[in-house]
Amino acid sequence: MGHDHSHTGLQHAHGESTKNLGIAFFLNLGFAVIEIVGGIWTNSVAIISDAVHDFGDAFSIGVSYFLERYSRKRRTVTFTYGYKRFSTLGALINSIVLLVGAIFVFMETIPRLFYPAEVNYSGMMWLAVAGLVVNGFAALRLMRGNSISQRAVMLHLLEDVLEELDRVE
Repeated sequence: MGHDHSHTGLQHAHGESTKNLGIAFFLNLGFAVIEIVGGIWTNSVAIISDAVHDFGDAFSIGVSYFLERYSRKRRTVTFTYGYKRFSTLGALINSIVLLVGAIFVFMETIPRLFYPAEVNYSGMMWLAVAGLVVNGFAALRLMRGNSISQRAVMLHLLEDVLEELDRVE
């Protein structure tokens, strides 16, 4: 007499995780594009640097999305442990992206210390409020998640919400 090893609930949870990560990815990517345009419009290095940060976030979320899907592959002769190790590669890639983004921000900010420019403060405020809404919505979507990568992305987005709140003040 055999018994059933149905994992439909687990598969549904994985599907929901990847769906939420996909939504967070597209929200961050779309808002990063809006911030680039808004940063140029407001003449704000702060907004442009946040856009670079959000592009890095979108890339990181995209890597998490890919690895979430990829980690479900079963082990093979070559990968006897399975594909779960690829998350370490994702962490390395995310670290490199953050480092490159930080270098870009420094390169844009240092000249402004010597040659300040006027910025459009009301435009900056609207972009900060929009960032608060976008990151807050994505974080709320990810709160329902059960995977560790989804929770890590959710915590990162909550940190972004706190940054946006600081900017609104």
